[in-house]
Amino acid sequence: MKISSIECGKAALSAATSAKAQEKILPKERPRKKAADRVAAAQLTPLEQGIMVAEEALKQIPEVRDELVEEVRKRIESGDYRVSGEEVADMMMRRRAADRLR
Repeated sequence: MKISSIECGKAALSAATSAKAQEKILPKERPRKKAADRVAAAQLTPLEQGIMVAEEALKQIPEVRDELVEEVRKRIESGDYRVSGEEVADMMMRRRAADRLR
């Protein structure tokens, strides 16, 4: 399946627009204070506190979900994993629509 240069351009424009939106919301620098220090944590803005909570939660999520990868690997090896081009295209369009909502 090929993706046209027009779609690539749209994706780049979308990414640039999204980056500009994030610049308006997120602080330029991440909080430097440690959450363990109650006094320092109390001095953080609600946005900085939210960022710290989110960063801590992200640290708990593994980079690769081994159980899902192994399941798909077994299905591919056994020949049970079949995905049509139509399904791939449908998921690409769903992902694009979801990205627009963000």
